[in-house]
This record gives sequence, C-alpha cells and structure tokens, in this order.
Amino acid sequence: MKVAFSRNSQKKKTVETIQGIGPKADLLLEALGVKSMEDLATYKYFLMARFIVTLAESETEGGRPTGSSMNIDKAVDKDWEAKSFKEIAEAPTSALEGLSEKARELLTELHVKTVKDLANFKYCRYAEAIMEAAKYEEAETAGERKVSAAMKKLE
Repeated sequence: MKVAFSRNSQKKKTVETIQGIGPKADLLLEALGVKSMEDLATYKYFLMARFIVTLAESETEGGRPTGSSMNIDKAVDKDWEAKSFKEIAEAPTSALEGLSEKARELLTELHVKTVKDLANFKYCRYAEAIMEAAKYEEAETAGERKVSAAMKKLE
C-alpha cells in the first residue's frame, strides 16, 4: 500500500483514502461516525476490542480471578462482566458497552461480527498504523533538507 504521510494531513483525510475502502464501506463507516483517518484509527470500539483481544492472548487458565484489582466493567455489557477475556473476544460485538444495535448491524455489513473481528478490522489497523507512522515522518523532502542545511551555513 503506497501512502503519503504527514500527521496533520492524515488526520483529516477521509477514510476512502485507505486502499480497499470503497463507497459502500465509506458510507457504513460514516454512519458509525467515522469520517476521517483519525476517527478510524481511534474508533472507541476498535480500541476496546484491541485491548480485550490483547489481554486474552496472555490470560491464564480460568480467566480473570474474582476480586481482581482491574476490571473492564465499563467496557462490556453487564452479562459479560464476569467472563474471561477469551470469552469476550469470541463474543458478538454487542458485548461491548454502549455499542448500539444499529452500529452492530453496520459492523456486520463490514464483516465484523465478533469483538475479535473488530480488534483485527484491517481498515482500523491500517489507519492506526498510518497515524503512528506519520509521527516519524520527516516533514521536508531530502532536497528541502539539503537547502535548509545550506541556508543555515550561510547564517
């Protein structure tokens, strides 16, 4: 995938600039409130799904111990609060606290049915990677840097 970076310019780019997102996916994402590259990279439910799936990978047998000092009760619906991270990762996206039925239907149209699917949703991951990579981009081209260095020598 060829991408031109610049953190500030990437933030406001529409999601259609990501390879593979066509008009239908763009409309579905917009209905989810995702309009820009930054929105896609920081989509609340994607980030929630990512931490659940990541923690599920290292979860010990038996799941979260009762009385655990950390809980994710504000991230999952009440029925899922006592479940293990592994169980939640395999759960439908409706297990995430605050995700509306309409949003779940839209995600299903994007082939995202489980929390794990959402954590691995390639377009969110692409946007997240592009936004992160843009932090390390040199703002000037090699030629511009050469001119700047020459100008500093003249000062």
